[in-house]
Amino acid sequence: MGQILIRQIDDADLDRLRTRAKAQRTSVEALAREAIRREARLTATEKRALVSEMWAATDALKIEGVRQTPAWELIREGRDADDR
Repeated sequence: MGQILIRQIDDADLDRLRTRAKAQRTSVEALAREAIRREARLTATEKRALVSEMWAATDALKIEGVRQTPAWELIREGRDADDR
C-alpha cells in the first residue's frame, strides 16, 4: 500500500476532522483514507472508456473466421465436467 504526507492543512479544517473522527469513533487518518477512496473511484465515463479499451483489445486478438466461444459456455462446461 502507498503512503501520502499532506502538508499545510488549515488548523480549523484539521480541528473539524478531529471532532468528526471522535464523534464517529474513528481516526482522522481513517476519515482521510475514506475521502481519498471516494474521490479516487472511477467515474461512469472512465468506466465506459476502460470497457471500450478492453473490447478493442479483445477484438484485436480475434482470428478471422474462427468462432469465439463465449465465456459463459466455457464456465458451464467446466462446472458440468466437475459434476461427473
